[in-house]
Amino acid sequence: YGSDVSKAMQLMKQAAEEHSNVLPDPEPKVTFESFGDNSLGLHLLAFLPSIDNRIATITELHQAINDKLNEAGIVIAFPQRDVHLDTSQPINININRDAGA
Repeated sequence: YGSDVSKAMQLMKQAAEEHSNVLPDPEPKVTFESFGDNSLGLHLLAFLPSIDNRIATITELHQAINDKLNEAGIVIAFPQRDVHLDTSQPINININRDAGA
């Protein structure tokens, strides 16, 4: 959240268009699929002439997309949790050490 979604989508499509294994027709498509708990879900659909290089192409596309997003300053989301403590009263803290440590 907070990233330029249009720019991210443009960079993902550009990575696919630049890859030699991705067919130009039908052209690659990027869709905005979801609002997740910690991220916005973007999806790239690209067609290959053969499934023989599918895994290598996926890896190369992921690397290219990651590089393009990093260069543009677009952060890839990771799960975050905020912890809110009720400080209206003193907080009781206990530290227990493992007997084997």
